[in-house]
Amino acid sequence: MIAAALVALAVRVAYILVVRRDVLPGGDSFTYHLGARLLVEGHGFIEPQPLINGIVDQSASHPPLYLLYLAIPSAFGLDGPVAHMLWSSLLGVGTVVLVGLTAREVAGPRAGLIAAGLAAFYPNLWIFDGFILSETMAMFMAILSVFLAYRYLRTPTPWRAAALGLACGAAALARAELVLLLPLLVLPCVLITRAIDLRKKLQWLLAAGLAALIPIGPWVTFNMIRFDRPVFLSTGLEPTLVGANCNRTYYTDLIGYFSPDCTENVFEPPRNGGPDQSVRNVRLGRIAREYIWDNKTRVPVVVLARWGRVTGLYRPDQQLQLDEHIEGRERWTALAALLSFYVVAALAITGAVILRRRRVKVFPLIVPCAIVVFAVAVALGSNRYRASAEPVLAVLAAVAINAGLSAYQRRRSRAPRIQSKPDTPERPAVGATAPVDGA
Repeated sequence: MIAAALVALAVRVAYILVVRRDVLPGGDSFTYHLGARLLVEGHGFIEPQPLINGIVDQSASHPPLYLLYLAIPSAFGLDGPVAHMLWSSLLGVGTVVLVGLTAREVAGPRAGLIAAGLAAFYPNLWIFDGFILSETMAMFMAILSVFLAYRYLRTPTPWRAAALGLACGAAALARAELVLLLPLLVLPCVLITRAIDLRKKLQWLLAAGLAALIPIGPWVTFNMIRFDRPVFLSTGLEPTLVGANCNRTYYTDLIGYFSPDCTENVFEPPRNGGPDQSVRNVRLGRIAREYIWDNKTRVPVVVLARWGRVTGLYRPDQQLQLDEHIEGRERWTALAALLSFYVVAALAITGAVILRRRRVKVFPLIVPCAIVVFAVAVALGSNRYRASAEPVLAVLAAVAINAGLSAYQRRRSRAPRIQSKPDTPERPAVGATAPVDGA
C-alpha cells in the first residue's frame, strides 16, 4: 500500500511539474486559486474576479471545503498555482489509499492492493490534481464516506455511525450534491443493522445527524447571515441551470452540455450596493424553470444525452474536444481518461455482479454512482460531474480483477501435471548418498 501511495504521488507530481507547471488557472480553477489567497488575506468568501474591479461580491458559488484546504499552504506563502496543485496531489494520494482500504474491506487484502495500484495510475483520478478543482476533494470525501460505511457495517457502533455522519456532512462541503450521502448512505446503513432494536437505530441516526451538522451547520448559518435570501450549501445551481437549459443545449450539436452563450443575455454583473448572489439567483432560477417547462417534451432527450456524454457513449469525439478546449485538458490526457474509463467501467460492472453473488452489501459503492447520475440529469453532461464516482469504480474494477486472478489460480491448481520420463537416469545431486544394492 505504501508503494502504491508513493507511485501515485510520483505520477501526480510528474504530471504537475512536467505538463501543468506553466498553465495559468482559469474558470473555476481561478476562483479556487485566488479565492484561497483572498480568504487568507481576510476578505472572506467572495468572488475573486469582481474584486479586481473593486467590487465586493459575497459568494457561495462553491462549497467551502476545498477553499479551506487550499488556504492552508496559502497561509504560509505557498499560494502559487504549482503549490496549490502539489498540495492537491496529497489529497489524490489519500484517495488512492482509501480506494485500497475500501477494496480490502469488501474483497480481501489482495483486492485492496490491486485497487490501490489501479487507482495510482487511473487518469480519471490524477488528472484533477493538476487543475485546482474541487473534484479532488469530492473524490477523497466520497470514498472516505464509503470506507467508513463498510467499517460501520462490519462492526456497528454509535461512534462509527457518528463518524460516518461526520464524513458525509463534510462531503457536502466539497460538492453540494454529496449531501445526498446522508439519506442514501447513512440512513440505510443504520436501518439495516440487525444487532440493535428500532429505538437504538433512531438514537444512532440522531448521533449521525448531529455529527453531520458539525461541518454543515456553521457554513449554513454564515450564509443565512450574509445573504438577503436563504442560501444553504451553494449558489452555483441556478447559473448552471441557465447555461444548460437553452436552445443551444436542447436543439443543436451541444445537446446535453453547457453553453456560456446562454447566460450572456440574462447575466446581471455584481455591483457595490446591488443585489447579492442569492437575489440574482432568484431571477436566474425562474428563467431556467420557465425554459424547462416550455420545452418539457425535449427534456427526456436532453437528459439521455447528458447521461450519454458522461458515460462516453454519446459523441465521444466531441466530448474529447470539449474536454480539451473548454475544460483545458491536454489532448492525450483527455483521450487517456476516456479510454481508461471504458475499461474500468466494464470491470466495475463485473465487480458489482460478483459482489452481489457473494452476498456482499454493494449499495455503499453504488450510492456515489447514483448521485452522479442524478446530478448529471439535473445539470449537464460534463466528465467533471463523474468525479465523485471514479474511486468506487476503481474499487469495483479491482474486485473483478481479483476474482479473475482467483479463477485462473483455481483452474491452474486443478489442471493435471504430466511429467515426461527422462531418457537418461537423473544424476544425483552434489553431496547425495548413492543408492546401495539391495536396499
